[in-house]
Amino acid sequence: MPKHKPERKPKPQAEEDSGGAGTTNAAYISDIAGQARSDPGAEDSLLAAMGSNNSVQVYQATTLALRHRLEGHTDIVSGVKFAHTTPSMLYSSSLDGTIRCCDLRVSNKKPTLILKGYEGDQFTSLDVNCDDTVVCGGCQKRMPDTNVTLWDSRTGQIVHTYPDSHSDDITQVKFHPSIPHRLASGSTDGLISIFDVRQSDEDDAVENVLNTESSVSRIGWYGPNSDKLYCVTHVETLQLWDTDEADQIGNFEDIKDYSPKELDHHAPVATVKHMKDKEVSMETDDVTRKSGTLGAVDYLVDCFWDAQQKKLLLAGGLHSGRLNVYKVKRKKKTLKPLYSLGDGHLSTIRCLHWQDKTESLVTGAEDGLLCLWKPGVDLEKETKDLSLTSQAVSRKASSSVRTRLRLHTKKPY
Repeated sequence: MPKHKPERKPKPQAEEDSGGAGTTNAAYISDIAGQARSDPGAEDSLLAAMGSNNSVQVYQATTLALRHRLEGHTDIVSGVKFAHTTPSMLYSSSLDGTIRCCDLRVSNKKPTLILKGYEGDQFTSLDVNCDDTVVCGGCQKRMPDTNVTLWDSRTGQIVHTYPDSHSDDITQVKFHPSIPHRLASGSTDGLISIFDVRQSDEDDAVENVLNTESSVSRIGWYGPNSDKLYCVTHVETLQLWDTDEADQIGNFEDIKDYSPKELDHHAPVATVKHMKDKEVSMETDDVTRKSGTLGAVDYLVDCFWDAQQKKLLLAGGLHSGRLNVYKVKRKKKTLKPLYSLGDGHLSTIRCLHWQDKTESLVTGAEDGLLCLWKPGVDLEKETKDLSLTSQAVSRKASSSVRTRLRLHTKKPY
């Protein structure tokens, strides 16, 4: 299982769809997904956040206004994903043994499709390929198999199952962004398997196996052609892989112990300030306000590929709620600090989602907050003014407000 297994908490009372944030606080956010593109005629794209209370909530991407709340899973929700060609379709996987697909255009939000695996399967991860023809679910280990299961999304029928490639819980399944038949799966057994899902026989389907020698937490395709794979491990290391050659092309260890000097402290640093409401402001402690330096982190959150800047970024957090973002410089085998995000979250950040179109970052944490960070300038640009002036930003702030980054925050559960 993933390192931070969501707690089983009682569901809060049901809540009607609205344009405001939810007021319950029984859940923390464990994953975020965004639409690759918005629905025709929609003013804004959508984000989906899954919480530890077995529900999924859907927000507008640029304002974090709550649009929908989806319930129905009877156990922990383990994955969430929007379809690509029909972005109103939202998939969610769960330890209850189902993958549910809801059409957000339908008022009752009842699932249009429920996918089931074999008896005893509990889904720990989920993805949908780029042409929306295949849905994949990765499972917890159950003797003697650990299934990677694939369905035809049009019929709801299982097309292939790969039970032998992993010997422990599958933490991530990731389809290639543009090759619909290419799939990567990562597991706590330390292996990443690369599949051609057109093949029914597992031996024929496996193209390469990457041995990380560590429990796999997060994986993702990156690069201009998405031909590389990053892996964040449960022991807070980062590995980079060439999937075609099955070669490790980068390995960053002891990231938690890196000093500011080793992390190249010469880049500009921005610290976010934002306007909080009374409830959130009262919960903010002095540690969160004062932890404004770059350097060692307590844990790694995830990586994301900035397509416009063509760079891989790594995000690491402090348990006080601060997030430090670094550029991964593979050839020099170093991490270059870009910016530090603080005064938003109050505790451990669990997940993030990068939005290329708006060049903004969304983060979710154990405090139940969903935060939207919007860069206003190129933070790598050389400048003598490293002590960037930050001003509190309200939701009605005009574009003339001079902040390097600004944050919108919602308490979604």
